[in-house]
Amino acid sequence: MSTPASDSKKLVFIDPEHVNHNLKVNKTIYEFLSVVAGLVCGVLGLTDLGGVLAFLVFNALIGLVVLAKTGFNLRAHFLSWDKVFVEGAAGGFGTFVLFWTLFYNIAHLF
Repeated sequence: MSTPASDSKKLVFIDPEHVNHNLKVNKTIYEFLSVVAGLVCGVLGLTDLGGVLAFLVFNALIGLVVLAKTGFNLRAHFLSWDKVFVEGAAGGFGTFVLFWTLFYNIAHLF
């Protein structure tokens, strides 16, 4: 006696309100830590590719912290992994550049 294929599939219920809340929190985390990363890179005097690589490293670390916070189960909290890593980094890049250049100018030019 075999079981039907539908019995072997697990249904996943996704609450859109919770997913939207998680995305908003993720965006806030990336924006705040982009400010911190820009400040650190500016004060350290990183320029050109050094600053961009530092931004990528900071974002990878932020993504790993978010991943650890979800218990390494992103599917339970977000629709896909790119919502965590790519959208967060893309949203914080402008903030990073703003604070990177601001604090570089304050610390090294004035």
